[in-house]
Amino acid sequence: MARLAVPLAALSGVLLALPFIHGGLFPLTWVAFVPLLAALRDASPGRAYRLGLICGLLFYGLGAFWIVEFLQHLWSPGPVVTTGLALLFWLYSAQLPALLMLTFQLLRRRTGWSALLLFPVLASLFFARFPMLFQAQLGESQSLFLTALQPLAWTGVHALDAVIALVNVLLYRWLFRPSRGRLIKDRAGLAAAAVPVLWLGLGSVLLHHWDHHGHDNASHRVGFVQENTPPGGASPAPGHGFAYPRALALSEPLARAGADLVVWPETGFDDYFAHPRVAAALRRSVAGLDAALIFQGMQVESGEQFNSAALIGRDGEEQGRYRKIQRVAFGEYLPLLEAFPRTGSRVREQLGGFFSKVSAGERPGRFAVAGLEALPLICYEALFPELVAGAARGGGAAELLVVLSNNAWFGASRQPYQHLNASVLRAVENRRPLLHVINNGPSAVVLPSGRRLLQSEYGQEAAYWVDIPATGSAADSFFTRHPTLFLDLILLLTALALARAMIGVIAYQRWPAFR
Repeated sequence: MARLAVPLAALSGVLLALPFIHGGLFPLTWVAFVPLLAALRDASPGRAYRLGLICGLLFYGLGAFWIVEFLQHLWSPGPVVTTGLALLFWLYSAQLPALLMLTFQLLRRRTGWSALLLFPVLASLFFARFPMLFQAQLGESQSLFLTALQPLAWTGVHALDAVIALVNVLLYRWLFRPSRGRLIKDRAGLAAAAVPVLWLGLGSVLLHHWDHHGHDNASHRVGFVQENTPPGGASPAPGHGFAYPRALALSEPLARAGADLVVWPETGFDDYFAHPRVAAALRRSVAGLDAALIFQGMQVESGEQFNSAALIGRDGEEQGRYRKIQRVAFGEYLPLLEAFPRTGSRVREQLGGFFSKVSAGERPGRFAVAGLEALPLICYEALFPELVAGAARGGGAAELLVVLSNNAWFGASRQPYQHLNASVLRAVENRRPLLHVINNGPSAVVLPSGRRLLQSEYGQEAAYWVDIPATGSAADSFFTRHPTLFLDLILLLTALALARAMIGVIAYQRWPAFR
């Protein structure tokens, strides 16, 4: 097995990447770690790190190959620098599985704990808390596996990560450890197997409930626009201006179709916030539409810049603003350089205009529109389960999570689909319908069950309207009320494992009887 360790680790990386490249391959995630676990047999912690690194390089090199197009659109530094930065990004991202395997192998030796407990705990913790530029969870590869998603309303995505890791350990145990892994004799394995069986059984019952009883008879007609503008925006289209943008022309048939609310993507309608005449013209146009409008732009106030969303009511009056809370590192702020303003300014000048200094908002937004409460989120805020739960907490049945994104920076890659797949999980976790509007698509309306009521085509300028059913209950989901509960349990178990390992080391060093 030692001679096959490197190919097995590489195979795990490929199996992990494929479901993120094509959502229909989601079953592969449930077996992806099996080759790597087989490669780790009798490996030292250092070798476990190296094997995890090989797995991670394939995982992120394939699953996040879009970083190349991102760098080209973002900065255009040339092929040599682009390749170097992409390799640096993949190498850093690969530290997640590398350090996961190092920690797993080390604690397994020091604690004597079963891999059935230790690996799911550590996998859930690392995917939840390892600092990443673009956060991603194992569970996001399961956005089409609706049965597996339903318990997220109780636990959140991090528990699904743990269940996936547990299934991988069970398969490894039964396939590669025949002396201990025979099904009839493996009582511990059979007991652990009850967890994924109960998870999927509960998911099947909950999915049936939400498909047949999860909505009341009320619905809200909502429209959205895909502008399909290039990275960084574009000059006004012929026949349009900053006071009458193309998105407004695309919104007019949506209003005529009876949409109470129209949503524009994150395409930076900054002139509304900067020029009073443009703002007044847009408000008059919205009043003529007879439909409310949510849009995004950069707002400057007291020398600070905020990535903001605004609501203009159907009467033409502005009724609320939301300032983005979770900023994108290296896009909206430069980590570690905020404490050194002069140095940060010089670095931003060298790296290009995309690297702006954006301040963080302080509180979630809640827009009231024609009996509907829209909860605005901007860009990558949809990747953070606890943040979205905080925005949804304490609302009513007629709520709609609204995500405004511009993914044109990533070109014709899989990244917009990966972003949308993550949003699907936020709808299930909070049992609220969700509208994710992406500038270049694919945009989607997602029901609280995770089913996609509508998904638009990628790369097309278009306008859509859809009747979104209200949820049948005004109660928050258990996860919405307690979004950190499962991770708190994971942290507690990890602390116990570390304490057990440290006690073992001390005992080994100080008392010969323990050797």
